[in-house]
Order: sequence, then structure tokens, then C-alpha cells
Amino acid sequence: MPMYQFSCRDCGQGFEKKLRMSQASSQQECPSCGSEHTQKVFGAIAISGVSRSSSPSLPARPVNSPFS
Repeated sequence: MPMYQFSCRDCGQGFEKKLRMSQASSQQECPSCGSEHTQKVFGAIAISGVSRSSSPSLPARPVNSPFS
């Protein structure tokens, strides 16, 4: 599920919520003041997962390899 950023119009507090895409446009309750006068904030996209380097690492050869 994607992470969305919101801002409360009443207290000004920002918060994040993990929501299904179908729930992202619905009003969310502010965790600070309980208000439902919130708006979605467009910011950087957070992507989580496995980090890979640009060059693949090669497995080490066995100690008793005939190719060493």
C-alpha cells in the first residue's frame, strides 16, 4: 500500500498514512486534533524495497576450485 502525506487545515499538523489507492481521496482524521478538515499533500514518493547496486556482485569461487 502506498504512503500518503496529509496536512490538517485546523491545526496545521502534517501526517502520513498508508492507504489503499481507493481510500486516498477520502477525508482522513488528523491524529493530533481529530479534525477531518485535512488535505492530501503532494510531495516526494517513498519507495521501499531491496536496494541493488549498478554492478552485480559475483559469487565467490569455492576454495577448492579447479579454476583458481
